[in-house]
Amino acid sequence: MKHDAGTLHTLRLVNDSAYRERLVADPKAVLCQESGHRPREDFAVEAVEQQDDTIVILLPAKPEGDEDFGERLTEVSQRVYDVLFSSGVGGFLIPDDRLKWILRDIRSSWTASAEREG
Repeated sequence: MKHDAGTLHTLRLVNDSAYRERLVADPKAVLCQESGHRPREDFAVEAVEQQDDTIVILLPAKPEGDEDFGERLTEVSQRVYDVLFSSGVGGFLIPDDRLKWILRDIRSSWTASAEREG
């Protein structure tokens, strides 16, 4: 059975403990290395290991400097978060459009790389 790149990645996360450890230690480097994507943008990636008995709370960023707290609260409480690869077995939570397109570029590179290898 042939799987798409996302399914192959999820299977690898579940079955390859060395890969999982590398991903937790330096998720941005591993995602970029695996996908072959060389981002021009500055961004960070955090990996949180999902636990069966744990609820993970994503806290919105604090307002910056003179930013109005009420406006910030409205912005983050009304934002639609883009969750990719969300099957209960992990996923990506992307808080804004700029990061959404960065991750989609990484995924496109990843898919192209998987197709060349497959």
